[in-house]
Amino acid sequence: MKYSFPAIFEEDEEDKGFINVTFPDIWGAVTFGEGMEDARFMAQDLLKTVLQREYNREIKPKSLEQTKANFPNKHIELVEVEI
Repeated sequence: MKYSFPAIFEEDEEDKGFINVTFPDIWGAVTFGEGMEDARFMAQDLLKTVLQREYNREIKPKSLEQTKANFPNKHIELVEVEI
């Protein structure tokens, strides 16, 4: 089954070159990567882990458009995984 969740990607202010990633719809789901490619990989890994661990309860993400409206000045992408 495929899942898509919006994630916020932000450059770390103190550690240039590192990208912090948060999932606003999943409490405590935070990761980072060195550069965007690594951050995207780490985001997918985290999302897959969270969804596998939380199989007994359904987590409903907001739409990409709604997330962008809630965080208008942030870089937001959909992270997709298959479980």
